[in-house]
Amino acid sequence: MPSIHLYKMQLLFLAIVSAGLFGCSAAVDCPSVCKCRWIIDSLYANCSRRGLRSYPNFNDIPVEHLDLSFNDFTEFPRQYADMDSLLYLDLSDNRIANLAADALIGFSSLRTLLLANNSIADWSHINPNEAFKYAPSLKRLSLRGNRLGNFGGDVASEQLNSQSLNELDLSAAQITIVGGDVLINQLPNLQRLSLANNQLAQLARLPSKSLLELDMSNCNMQRLNSMFIEALHSLEVLNLSHNTALQFGWEEDLIVGLELRNLDVSYCNLDQIDLSGLPVLMEVRLRGNLLRSVGQNTFANNTLLELVDLSQNVLRFIGNAAFNPLKRLKHLNLAYNEIAHLDRNLISGNDALLELNMSRNIIQKLTKIVSNSVRVIDLSWCEISVIESTALTGLSAIQRLDLSNNLISYFPSLMRSETLQQLNLANCRLSTIRNNSFSGFPELADLHLNGNRLINPIPPGHFRANKFLDQIWLGDNPWICECQNPLFVEFYDYLTAKPAKLKDRHNLRCASPANYYGQLWDYACLSDWTVSARNSSGEKVWSTIMLSILGLGLLALLYGCFQKMMRKHKQRQNRREYNANHEELQRIRDINERMLREESSATLQQQQEISLLPSYEDALRMPKLERPAKSMLDLSAAQRNRKQLRRSQTQADDDNSGGEEELQLDSRQRFRSVEMLSNRDKERTAQYQPYRRTGYMEYSTQSGSRRLSIEDSRFPAAHLKTQNLQSAEQIGNFQSYENSPYTKRKPKIAEIPPFKRINVMANSVEFLTDPDCDSIGSKPGSPFARRKPKTPISMQVSAQVYAMEHDQRTSVQLDPAVEDYFSNAQKRPASTSTIASDFQEVAAPDIASLPDDDTRSNVSTSAAEIDLERGMRKKRKNSSTRRVSGNFSAAAANDSSSSASDGERSVPVHRPMRETLF
Repeated sequence: MPSIHLYKMQLLFLAIVSAGLFGCSAAVDCPSVCKCRWIIDSLYANCSRRGLRSYPNFNDIPVEHLDLSFNDFTEFPRQYADMDSLLYLDLSDNRIANLAADALIGFSSLRTLLLANNSIADWSHINPNEAFKYAPSLKRLSLRGNRLGNFGGDVASEQLNSQSLNELDLSAAQITIVGGDVLINQLPNLQRLSLANNQLAQLARLPSKSLLELDMSNCNMQRLNSMFIEALHSLEVLNLSHNTALQFGWEEDLIVGLELRNLDVSYCNLDQIDLSGLPVLMEVRLRGNLLRSVGQNTFANNTLLELVDLSQNVLRFIGNAAFNPLKRLKHLNLAYNEIAHLDRNLISGNDALLELNMSRNIIQKLTKIVSNSVRVIDLSWCEISVIESTALTGLSAIQRLDLSNNLISYFPSLMRSETLQQLNLANCRLSTIRNNSFSGFPELADLHLNGNRLINPIPPGHFRANKFLDQIWLGDNPWICECQNPLFVEFYDYLTAKPAKLKDRHNLRCASPANYYGQLWDYACLSDWTVSARNSSGEKVWSTIMLSILGLGLLALLYGCFQKMMRKHKQRQNRREYNANHEELQRIRDINERMLREESSATLQQQQEISLLPSYEDALRMPKLERPAKSMLDLSAAQRNRKQLRRSQTQADDDNSGGEEELQLDSRQRFRSVEMLSNRDKERTAQYQPYRRTGYMEYSTQSGSRRLSIEDSRFPAAHLKTQNLQSAEQIGNFQSYENSPYTKRKPKIAEIPPFKRINVMANSVEFLTDPDCDSIGSKPGSPFARRKPKTPISMQVSAQVYAMEHDQRTSVQLDPAVEDYFSNAQKRPASTSTIASDFQEVAAPDIASLPDDDTRSNVSTSAAEIDLERGMRKKRKNSSTRRVSGNFSAAAANDSSSSASDGERSVPVHRPMRETLF
């Protein structure tokens, strides 16, 4: 038993180590066609039976054992020469036809090379004299299964040359000639040579000082020359089996081997043998011959024999002292012979004998055998029918006795053995077991009674003396299953009680009664044993108690499961409720965040809408004013305040007359840039988002002006009418949106002149900016203050947009409003331009001789001029293409002139703001 546990522990340890090594193999980048695994500290790569035609790549993999057998390789793998770790290479069962002389260059670490069962057709195709010199570590070479033809020979180029080779396998290589000095000269370290399964037609001397093992089995040998063995000075193992015509042991062919220790001449049809020339022989196998007797002189000179196998012969007679000289004999096999009687002193002199095999003989009676050392005796299949009660008394160390498959019908009751542990009586004819049949075997632990004729149960008391009995085989017996028999129940309980002694329970079947035939004991008697158990009152009480306890336990278990299920259900419900609340809270939080974002966006949008002035296009789309306005204050102030403000801006401080309010018209003009007009179509189709700014400023590198980008504007493009379009010259005068009257800005003092409105009656900028000039109802220094006019220069005004009805009047051009301060030359009159300006210039014949502001009121105006002036004002007022951005008018010279003019006003002349300001 301890050995079994130790064996199990060893298996477990090996399994753990193998699993660990297999896990480590996952870290190796093994080719996909191979399987790599670690064994101890060596990496094995198995690529066999893959049908490969090209060798796999093992770059940077430390493979030591490589198996490439059973593939379709045709050439030797020279690419593996750089693998210093390669120790084992198996190329057997491929189609390699030759081995080049330099094929093994680089294989300095290779120890085993297997080229068995390839397509090598001749011994010279492997270049035996050159190829193996370049493998200095090669120990084992296999060329089995090729067609080599011969081995050795006198030609030096055909002799195998390797100074390191220890084992050479040339079996089944179709070799017919063996001989020469190849072993002693070319293979000085060869120890094992196999020439088995070759048809040797010629066998010559094969001298060698290093050869230890020689296998020449199944070589169709007829005679073995004694000189052949003598030439092998160190030969220890010789196998000559299966040479059916071999003559061995005659006087003239006496084999002499002073170092030969193991001889196998099995199945050679030998009828006599002489081993006297082998004094150190330790193992001899003579199985399957025709030996008829073994005498006293057969092994007289072989005192060192430890194993003698004489099985499968025709031995009938064995001398009394045939094995007495063999003092070291341990294993004697006499099975499959014709021995009918055993002498009691047959093995008495062999004190080292451990095993005796006498099976398959014709022994009918087992008599006493004397031996102080034998432990195992096999007498199975010997037709033994009678056993003497004293048969085991002479075997003081017997442990195992096999008497199976004999004709034993009665086992004697007085047999004794103090050391017997295993007794095999299987497949005999035993029908009864007496109470003292095994009482003489106190160490008995294993008893085989299967395959006999036992029908009645064996009382457990019969095994009272066998305290160590733990394994019983009782199957294949015709048992009568008397389930109600107390002895039967007691015997069953004895066999099945833990630890169970019955080892073949699945073969323990009933032969009778008929209704139980072929059934196992467990199934046949289960119903009866259950009913009988119910009939007992005490058992009924205990059954009731046990069932009650079981029922209570089951109820408690169900209750506990129900409570656990309810707790889990409640936990799931709480979890769902918590998730629902969490989702609701998250939804409310999202709604609040969205509302806050909308409010903040709306507030920001309102602030932006309030703080930012409309763009140019937005201003065009705004509704037109019913009346002219000069500033936002004029729009937001009350009506009375607006009137006062208008009076303060248009009349002098001492003017108290309440005449008709003069219509103030703005002469500022707006321009559209080329970029704004070109982006009109893009603005109509642009996708506008709800919270985007109106636009952003972009600078043009060509014109040097800025324009507003409205690609992402939230206001659509203005649909301008035909009359709103200006000419290219007018658009070219546009500088930027900073000059628009709707752009909120603070003008720079250095760039914007200190005036915002001009009077058309002024002849030059000096006239307007001269501080010596008297102010007209305004503060000194104001752009509307009266200044002393300089010498008027005739202004030529050309009406280009609106054709005047009075063609008889002479058109006079006016000088530009901005005077060149840095030029002393006299301004030359501007040429008449054909540009369709956006400003209207009045073509009056006498506008060149307009009087000064002091004398304007005294000049009488004709009816035609008044009509013309009113028509122009009406036309401007009703124009839908422009918005009033300012009003520049010439104030009356004095109060009397404005009151006596019957609603007449000074003629307004609109000029471009860019020309006016800059």
